[in-house]
Amino acid sequence: MKSLLYICCLFVGFSLGAQAQNSNLKTQDSLLLSSYKQKIAQYVNPLPDSALYYARNYKSVAKDLDYDIGIADGDYLLGACYKRIEKIDSAIFHFQKSRELSQNIQYDLGKGRALNNLSRTYYVIGKMDSSIVSAKEAIESVIPIENPSAKLILADSYIALSTAYARKNMMKEAIEPLLLADSLHRKSPLRPDIIAAAYQALGSIYLDLEEYDSAVTQFEKANSEFSKLPETVVPFYLNTTNVFMGKAFLENDQLIKADSLLRQSYSYFTKAEDFRLVAEIATYLGQLALKKNDPIQANSFYEESYRLHKASERPYEAGLAAIELANLSLSKNQPDKALQFLNDAESLNAEAQNSRLRQDILFSKAEVYSLKGNYKLAFNLSRRAKKLQDSLQNVQNAAQIKEIEALYETESRDREIALLTSQNELAAQQKKNQRNLFAAGLGVTTLAGLFFFFQYRNRQKTTRKLKELDRAKSTFFANISHEFRTPLTLIKGPLEDQLERQQQQDASRKNLLNAHRSAERLERLVEQLLALSKLESGTFSLHVQPDSLYRFLSVQVEAFHFLAAEQNITITTDFNLKEEELHWFDRDALEKICVNLIGNACKYTPEKHSVLVEAAVEKGFLQLAVQNTGVHFNEHQQAKVFDRFYQVEQHGSGSGIGLALTKELVELHKGTIHVVSEANEITFRVALPVTQSYFSEKEQLHEQWHLSDDTEIIQPEIVPEVEELLLEDAPVLLIVEDARDVREYIATIFESSYKVITAEQGEEGFSIAKEVVPDIIISDVMMPISDGFEFTHKCKSHQLTSHIPILLLTAKGKTADQIEGLEKGADAYVKKPFSPKLLKARVENLLENRRKLHERFSQELILVPKEIKVSSQEEKFLKRLQEVLDNHVTDPDFTATKFSEQMGMSRMQLHRKLKGIIGVSSTELLKDQRLKLAKNLLKDNKASISEIGYMVGFNDPSYFSKCFKQAFGTAPSAYVEASE
Repeated sequence: MKSLLYICCLFVGFSLGAQAQNSNLKTQDSLLLSSYKQKIAQYVNPLPDSALYYARNYKSVAKDLDYDIGIADGDYLLGACYKRIEKIDSAIFHFQKSRELSQNIQYDLGKGRALNNLSRTYYVIGKMDSSIVSAKEAIESVIPIENPSAKLILADSYIALSTAYARKNMMKEAIEPLLLADSLHRKSPLRPDIIAAAYQALGSIYLDLEEYDSAVTQFEKANSEFSKLPETVVPFYLNTTNVFMGKAFLENDQLIKADSLLRQSYSYFTKAEDFRLVAEIATYLGQLALKKNDPIQANSFYEESYRLHKASERPYEAGLAAIELANLSLSKNQPDKALQFLNDAESLNAEAQNSRLRQDILFSKAEVYSLKGNYKLAFNLSRRAKKLQDSLQNVQNAAQIKEIEALYETESRDREIALLTSQNELAAQQKKNQRNLFAAGLGVTTLAGLFFFFQYRNRQKTTRKLKELDRAKSTFFANISHEFRTPLTLIKGPLEDQLERQQQQDASRKNLLNAHRSAERLERLVEQLLALSKLESGTFSLHVQPDSLYRFLSVQVEAFHFLAAEQNITITTDFNLKEEELHWFDRDALEKICVNLIGNACKYTPEKHSVLVEAAVEKGFLQLAVQNTGVHFNEHQQAKVFDRFYQVEQHGSGSGIGLALTKELVELHKGTIHVVSEANEITFRVALPVTQSYFSEKEQLHEQWHLSDDTEIIQPEIVPEVEELLLEDAPVLLIVEDARDVREYIATIFESSYKVITAEQGEEGFSIAKEVVPDIIISDVMMPISDGFEFTHKCKSHQLTSHIPILLLTAKGKTADQIEGLEKGADAYVKKPFSPKLLKARVENLLENRRKLHERFSQELILVPKEIKVSSQEEKFLKRLQEVLDNHVTDPDFTATKFSEQMGMSRMQLHRKLKGIIGVSSTELLKDQRLKLAKNLLKDNKASISEIGYMVGFNDPSYFSKCFKQAFGTAPSAYVEASE
């Protein structure tokens, strides 16, 4: 068979891959995995790097979840991507991995899908035997499975098996799988592209058997099915089938029809740069040119076909083109050139293993040697070719194929009769059982009870699944928000740096302010999407607390005065509220409501018009009204304005999220909202309960009265400035962040005052931290391989790094996430996008606290870990340090090198550890401990000054006296006199 069913590659590679296999997944990440498959399905033709990116991400997420089915699916998706871009070795590798893992976990659907793709991949590179074996294994894997996905894989595997048999000229074996695929379609219609591929393959077999009318009939049936597909892909499929139909017309000497179809498809696939099909069409156009007695054009097409097939590693098709070129050379009486092409064809057929191709080569070689005068060899070659032709003739008999088809139809009808008989017998048995059941009333009651019990259980199970889906969706939005917040950090941070500088011109500063406001607006949109997701999933809980409505609403309105002044509009308030009176409300929900309503009013109010905000409490309800003039809503717009993503026509610049979110927040707060529009004005009216009795105990936050969301406010200006240090004296800062741009931006913030070291992920960062022992670490939370929480736990659990302050920097802003980070040992937590001044202030505060700890240690006569706030690892380190000092401090040969050996670390590591936890080097610590010991001995006055110097480890009495005076401000002799 000379035609590759190219369309089936696309189907198997992506269409089946888009079906989620999350039945065993018990985490909310099933939605994320499904989203990656949908992303891959969007990039089928042509395939950019995006599909490979999402396929790798899919497998990575599945690995993180220890989700074996997902890992198998991930390898399958990678194989499909590599196959589409013709990286065949990589495709085979991943399909084999998917098959092996699927077999190990008894995932028969995944095993069948991987084997089906292996069969088609082997077909592409001419390994027909391997293709047949893989297709048969795929069929065996999915036949027992009763679901639509398995049925599609089964049908496609039948087509793959038939295609491989046809390539080997085993036509009898090739016809049966296609009839089985047709039988599946008759019982329950297959998807149009699948059954069309079966008709296309059957037409190709009839074409090879020279039954051209039957072939055309099958191709027309294929095109009829392909026409049911989406319009974007129909031209590809129709042109593919037209290639085969053009070949049928060509062989049947209907040259005009053949020429029209073939040239149309040649033009289409040339533009699409699908050179495999271009090469195949070129072969047929070459044959057409010969029938039109145009050998020059024929030679041109055959050369193009030969070159493209050989470049695409299609040995069978390249061999056919080589034979045609050889025949053209023979017609020009060029036997040597013809022999060269035939030798190439023979070499190519060593891979293709096609009997018919071998037969054609032998006949052509016999003609070559006949022209060269070697009649004996020509006769032997001709005889071998005739013998091979006779052996093929028995299989290539159309009547025999039709007999098989008729036999199959008979067997199919027999099976249907047997099925109907079984159904009738089953119906009779059911009636008998029903009579027995009616005779036993108690049995009926029991069965009814069991039925309702299982119905109830199924409903509970469905409810749990829906809740899991909601949680998965919320997690998906949280992950997406992290992806948004990282680039927002890179936008807002540098903008704030530039705005801090005073030398910008007015125009430049205005542009920067506009960019900064746009970044903040994007951040608000992300927050609105997250809030909507939480509301839908039921995870957005109400938390009311008592506060002054007057002060709260005044702050909200004040935030918009600057915007109103910029737009030349006036904003006024009319609050019938008492400042000192407290009411119960959710600060976060009411803030979002006010920001959306007042923000929309300011945004859509024309110049020289006004915005009015009214508020009063009546019968326990806050009556809030926001009115703006200069605009109007008709009745249709008033009815639609709270619908999600709805945009009023004249104001199409928004997202259509804010008012939908506002309505859901109002309803969550047990209130109502409506809009009224009269001539030249619009008013939004909100009624919210604000008394304690309206809210349950769980919704009330007694312990958090009067606290805002940001209870900790750091004033960067009160943090002492870090004086410019020489590079060798500067604190060492380790930045662990997987996003290169964010990592480099944070480095630019600190590089003038710190020695900065960076790492891409947690494992690398931990290795660097152990080796370098930095003064402070800034780490992201969401990183591959080892995230920020795991990295923090490792650092705080290791003796060398337990003392290092760690600041976690992330877009995960939930309280639970912050608590988890602090429980792992983090010293501070900063949300993305962050202010560079705030980040710098946090780092300086952490280092300042560490410096105060150094002073506390330095004042201790001996090390007392329990009196100082340190971790368990630091306590163990200090105990070990005290033991080593107690045993060796008086030894004059006990140097810093021996000190580090006793502590089980390198000299540099000990030096950095002691500097970080105590503030002194190992040499300084030894000297300090010896001097403190000497001070106690001198105070007791039980030996001479020289003897005491030797006793505590000093070899030189004069050096001892000098060090003592430097440490305590007095000479040893004077200290002894003062002690007496």
